[in-house]
Amino acid sequence: MVSQLDSINFWLNAFIPNSACIAKSDVFVVESPPLPLPRFFAGDQREFSDDVNASACMHSFFIIDTAATESPTIAFQNNRCGESREIDSDGNIVAAATASADRMFFTNLRGSQTVDPEGGVIEGIPGSIQIDVVGSAGMPLIAGAPDIDYSGTLIVDRAGGNVLFRGAVSQFPAFEIYFSVNEGATAALAQLPPLVSLDLFGAESRSVDVSTRISL
Repeated sequence: MVSQLDSINFWLNAFIPNSACIAKSDVFVVESPPLPLPRFFAGDQREFSDDVNASACMHSFFIIDTAATESPTIAFQNNRCGESREIDSDGNIVAAATASADRMFFTNLRGSQTVDPEGGVIEGIPGSIQIDVVGSAGMPLIAGAPDIDYSGTLIVDRAGGNVLFRGAVSQFPAFEIYFSVNEGATAALAQLPPLVSLDLFGAESRSVDVSTRISL
């Protein structure tokens, strides 16, 4: 049993890494299909990073307080989209906009039981904390652009001393999931590079099932 579990910080980022980009001047960009001419959009100018303030297309963050008790609470949550920037062939910004984060949220903080939509309850890990996260947002500079999507459940196994995430993300871009306990060192749950460049059509289809030990 994790007896000194006071707080948990958790965050999930969707971001465009340099490895999925090409260089335009000093800026790493992704190229849209030529309709009728190609357009270039800045990536996040980085690779994987556990810096909670690292640039990201989408960022979902929360803090759970009193995590060792029978009544944990969400002390804070922040769901935001980063600024999207269109770049010309010389690396200059020619347009910028920020997508809405109104479809990004944490919900249903609970214990080990989950209500089954078809009736009854689903028993989880005994003594655990669970919370769901959902995120969808599109590129605001492209009309009709498909969404980046993610969804899943964070599970804090207090008896076993593990943190787990089970869910799904889009094929593109990259995703990273981190947590810290009691404001301590950051631990990585997942670092997922893009599978298919700019393939965002359809709901999230890349399964994620990861776990990491809690270290106090």
